[in-house]
Amino acid sequence: MPSDQSPARKTPTRFAVLGTGHWARTTHARALADHPDVEFAGFWGRDADRTAAAAAEFGAGSWSGDEGLADLLRRVEAVTIALPPDVQADLAVRAADAGVHVLLDKPVATDLAAADRLVDAVRRNGIASVEFLTYLFMPEITDWLERMAALAAEHGPWEGGVFRWAGTLDAPGNPYAHSRWRRERGGLWDTGPHALSIARPLVGDVVAVAAGRGPRDAVNVALEHRDGAGTALSLTLTAPEGTGGSFATVWGPGGRHDLPRFTGTAQEGFARALDRLRAAAATGVPDALDVRHGRDAVAVLAAVETHLRRPDGTTPVAPAQS
Repeated sequence: MPSDQSPARKTPTRFAVLGTGHWARTTHARALADHPDVEFAGFWGRDADRTAAAAAEFGAGSWSGDEGLADLLRRVEAVTIALPPDVQADLAVRAADAGVHVLLDKPVATDLAAADRLVDAVRRNGIASVEFLTYLFMPEITDWLERMAALAAEHGPWEGGVFRWAGTLDAPGNPYAHSRWRRERGGLWDTGPHALSIARPLVGDVVAVAAGRGPRDAVNVALEHRDGAGTALSLTLTAPEGTGGSFATVWGPGGRHDLPRFTGTAQEGFARALDRLRAAAATGVPDALDVRHGRDAVAVLAAVETHLRRPDGTTPVAPAQS
């Protein structure tokens, strides 16, 4: 499709998954295969044998390699991407340039320039995009965020919050234990988008950051928000077994409130994301969680990474007097 044209406004029905790993099969493909209004075309992957094996689980098609991707993008109206974020961004640009709508995993990229290129490609080609952030597709969480917004409107804005996201990558049986990108980028980039997905709607845009490291991959972040609030993130993927979990508390004139648990499955949340993408494609109205939202989260995480690389990133504390 020429890049200066927008796709005809219609609801996409034919989808494919780019990626063949555990998340691609158990969440993306499962949700697509179970969706009553979607046709699941199949998988594209870098390894032909793994792709064929994933496709066989669903009785779907299989594509691999550069030519295979080009062929697939001619056959579908939308793709969901379950690949490392540094790979995802470039593939999403390619899909957008082919006029194919994109549903991406978080983070949309691990490089701000790549995220900006993705935003430009989506805008240039007039295609729809959604970033899947599990918590923001769960009714218990979105209902709570709406209640928090109402309390803030009534009593005054939230003044602070603490957001702890801890994975246990080394626990026995963790399906992501061998994920190279998670090992390399750590909790900042894997759990950080989740924490920001809750912090940002509560207290607004982030304007400045400071950060320090903890054990293994742990990162602790102080955030300054545009309207004056200050929050803290504690992020790790390698918490000791039995100590993981996500916890968030916000406080201000409206009291102190804790993030609730959700009971739905990732597949149910992903089905809602599919519906949001289809609606955005049909109406031409960008979704609130489109690639621009994802790009702004990447900007925060990239700023944290920059701060952590600074040799003067910490100020020593005077030792205790004897």
